[in-house]
Amino acid sequence: MLKKLVLIFSIFAFVFSQTSLMIKAEDEVVTDLQKQINEYSAKLLELAKAKDTLANQIKIIDSQISLTLLKITQTENSVKLLEEDIDNLSVRINELDIYLNELSEAFIAQINQNYKLSKRMIPVSLIFNSNFNYFLSQYKYLATVQHNSRNTLLNMETARTNYDLQKQEKIAKQDQLENLKIKLAEQNNNLKVSREAKNNLLAVTKNDESRYQKLKSAAEAELSALLSAKFVGKREVTKGEALGLMGNTGYSFGDHLHFGLYNLTESQIASWTYVNDTDPMPYINEYIWPMNQPITITQGRGVTKYSYLYSDRFHHGIDMVSSNKTIMAVNNGVAYFYRNPSSSLGNHVKLFHADGKMTLYLHMQ
Repeated sequence: MLKKLVLIFSIFAFVFSQTSLMIKAEDEVVTDLQKQINEYSAKLLELAKAKDTLANQIKIIDSQISLTLLKITQTENSVKLLEEDIDNLSVRINELDIYLNELSEAFIAQINQNYKLSKRMIPVSLIFNSNFNYFLSQYKYLATVQHNSRNTLLNMETARTNYDLQKQEKIAKQDQLENLKIKLAEQNNNLKVSREAKNNLLAVTKNDESRYQKLKSAAEAELSALLSAKFVGKREVTKGEALGLMGNTGYSFGDHLHFGLYNLTESQIASWTYVNDTDPMPYINEYIWPMNQPITITQGRGVTKYSYLYSDRFHHGIDMVSSNKTIMAVNNGVAYFYRNPSSSLGNHVKLFHADGKMTLYLHMQ
């Protein structure tokens, strides 16, 4: 018996030591990965402070790609660990379920046995007229059965508590897993966008520094023109009413409408900033599109193939084209008309709606 205990203890100690080594190794991998992520994050901050050149932009994109790859690896590791935890919890829950069924069957059997024994017990008044030793043995047996019943009930309550806790933990980990998978999908999309941004940057600039600086200056001029365009008047308009025609005034690669959405009222017009926009897609899907179908979106909102040209590397709004060049109000409101055809911006309209939204229409004829 002693040899068996020593053997079991040795096996347990070996398993424990190996598990500790595995955990230590995983911690070292996680720590090393986080260290690399921190290093690339710091590198990106330094690059952002450096002179804005084509070479530096390539370094920024390359560093962003490397950082995203590290974050993807980190998330994939977390997903793997969570999936293993969920599998282990499923096994434990199944074992507890079986154990609970066994305890329930044992408890029912003990209750039945307890009932039968109590029915067979000799009344106290007849004890001295009967076999006292038999009564005593029956009484002790009944006490043992009742004691076992209480223990079984206690084990059932403990097992049920553990079962519920394991199920709650599994549900929580499954929620974490779903969130991590969403995060992983976003990271993979960011990686794809960054790689496309690098390819497009090289394609548009032809890896030429002077060409990059020219494009960058044009994009900065567009923002400057937007802030200094001349106001020529305002009037109330209704949903679907024509505001003007899609054009190519200002800095543009061709006829198109730049459409944006802002949380802004007419009284707040002085506090408007170009970069403080919001996603316009839900709004135009709820009301109407600013141009007739078929419409082609040439540049979406966010990090796009051309967003590196903007100071914050983000495209605020969506660009679209349509064979029918008429631009329409997407909702009722008060339209402010601005004209600046000689600038890089061209003509545009700010349309304030009663729901606290403002829609922006750029590059009109």
